[in-house]
Amino acid sequence: MIIGLVLSFSGGSWDITFHILSQPESFFSYPHSLVYSGILLVISIFVVNFRKNFSEEKTIKKNNLIIFAGIILILTAGPFDFSWHLKFGLDGLLSPPHLTLLTGWLLIAIGNLRITSMRVNQTKIKDNERRSHQPDSYNLYHDRTFVAKGRTAINQESNKIQNESQGTSKLESLGRISFYQIQLFLNLSILLMIISGFLYFFSLPFSETLSYNFNPPPFLALLVYGLGFPILFSGYFLRILSKYPEIKTMVPLVGTFYIIMTSVTQISSNSYLSGYTGYYLLNLIPFLLFYAVYRYYYHSNLANSEKSHNSLYNKKDLFSARNSKYALWGIIFALLSYSLCFPLNTYIYNEEIYGYLIYQNLVVEVYQMVFSENFVIILAMSAIGGYIGYLLSQPRSIPLGSKI
Repeated sequence: MIIGLVLSFSGGSWDITFHILSQPESFFSYPHSLVYSGILLVISIFVVNFRKNFSEEKTIKKNNLIIFAGIILILTAGPFDFSWHLKFGLDGLLSPPHLTLLTGWLLIAIGNLRITSMRVNQTKIKDNERRSHQPDSYNLYHDRTFVAKGRTAINQESNKIQNESQGTSKLESLGRISFYQIQLFLNLSILLMIISGFLYFFSLPFSETLSYNFNPPPFLALLVYGLGFPILFSGYFLRILSKYPEIKTMVPLVGTFYIIMTSVTQISSNSYLSGYTGYYLLNLIPFLLFYAVYRYYYHSNLANSEKSHNSLYNKKDLFSARNSKYALWGIIFALLSYSLCFPLNTYIYNEEIYGYLIYQNLVVEVYQMVFSENFVIILAMSAIGGYIGYLLSQPRSIPLGSKI
């Protein structure tokens, strides 16, 4: 289902590029085909498991109802979009069918993420319980069948039995954890893309057609983008850190997914911008540096914590979002928003600051000009948004991650 969401959203993002280039479009365009292929996959998997989806435990069933609601919306969005095209022809970005589809994606992603998070937590708890009940050499030493063999033989048999039992259970446990972590990575990544889609819907000036004008007011669009994305990147990545601190690769992987998705659907697919794909991929460097710093920070702090080896929750508390150093990290994530949101942010700033129609061959020039002339405002809004994201990511009444 998550793969279906990834395919479907990729088509939606590619469709934006079609709109920007004013390419001839119909309901059966290439991006739309990818959108509905992904949707078909999502629906098919849900239908195959329909009986199981609603016979699971109460919490799982509740989240499957959220997924089911999302599927109903995307099923509605298809014929809605078809009739919209018949009536209005080339539609805008912000249209009722598109908003219905995006909301359906959001519900499916949220429902799946809640289930996946629960499975990750359950698997880790079972793994910790298994480790705490492993037999030790002392118990085997007092077993009569081993006494005659001598101390050396006892230790050898003990280690052999332990290694065999631990090896089998550890492989099974690692397999389950790895599977759920891959699913978690894809789920977190596509959810970030979908939320970004909502911000773009209400900030990009691509919703005016001959029949209607749904473009947001320029100043409002600037606020939605200028504060929305810094808050999103800061709060989202910090939330990941506080919930899954032991998965040190999760933030870099989610960031990499965002960069790859944008480069494929928004840059390399645009003939005017494809030559700048390599420059956009430089956004990977901050995430790689973050991984190196966070890995060192995690291990050094874990080594200094006397209780860290006793409980999973101690690790989560140690790297809780209440840690003041997270504020700095949140601001850094927020400052990346200007480069991560290329090229779409160029159209937003151009609409507010310059107010003229931008030609595709001028996008990079305008992007550079906007930053050079307004970097103080851009950096200030990013820093403010980053700190707001840090505040929003903090736990309220219970430590973040103590219950998923």
